[in-house]
Order: sequence, then C-alpha cells, then structure tokens
Amino acid sequence: MDTFFKIISRILQIIFYAIIIDLIFGSVRRRRGGTNRNRDNTQSRYSDEDFAGAGYDRSDSASDFYRGPSQLEQAYQVLGLSQGATLKEVKSRYIELAKKYHPDKNPNNLEAQAEMTKINNAYETIVDDFNRRKN
Repeated sequence: MDTFFKIISRILQIIFYAIIIDLIFGSVRRRRGGTNRNRDNTQSRYSDEDFAGAGYDRSDSASDFYRGPSQLEQAYQVLGLSQGATLKEVKSRYIELAKKYHPDKNPNNLEAQAEMTKINNAYETIVDDFNRRKN
C-alpha cells in the first residue's frame, strides 16, 4: 500500500511540474498569438483551409470526368496516328519524332524537351496497351 501512495505522489508531482512549466513558458507563447505566427504576425504554417479543395476536380458530376479523351486516345494524338495503327507504325512514328525533338538535337530548348517527354509517355502508353492486349 505504501508503494501505491509513492506512485500516486510521484504522478502528482510530475503533473505539478508540468503545470508550473506551462505557466512560466506557456504565457510567452500565448502572448505571441500561438505557435503559428511569425514575428511580423504572418502565419508560419499553412492551415487546412488554405488547401481545402485545391487540386481537385470541381465538376458537378462524375460523368464529366469521363467526357474527355482517354489516355490511349491522347497518346495516339501526340504521335499523330489513328487508333487502328499497328505496332510497327507506332514504332516508326516514334523514331521519326524522337529524331526531330531529341534533346541532343535541340540543346537548351525546353519546348523540345517537353515535347520529347510527351512523345516518350505516349509511346510507352501505346506499347503497354499492345502488350496488355497480347497477353
């Protein structure tokens, strides 16, 4: 029973120290307006309200999402081919466009690099689709 009272008194002592520390140092924090304020009274951290709805599609219905062209259709458009093109046609068109927009042929041209990235992604999407249909 004696050890029980020692444990309780130790817990109360820790709580007492925590309250004293909060009274001493917490008042400074409260006077400054909380932890999320800088010295010039601007927020130092972003709140959830800053990001509410950011980056999300705000369309009225889920069907609006499916109205645009699919990824595969967009890939064929990037390469300038119809969806009935064979894998051989896709490869030859990819090589043709890669020769035109390759970063080694267009150094320091950011537009060519961006176009080459689109071409690579489109080619990869189409080849993945061919492999998926094959298996």
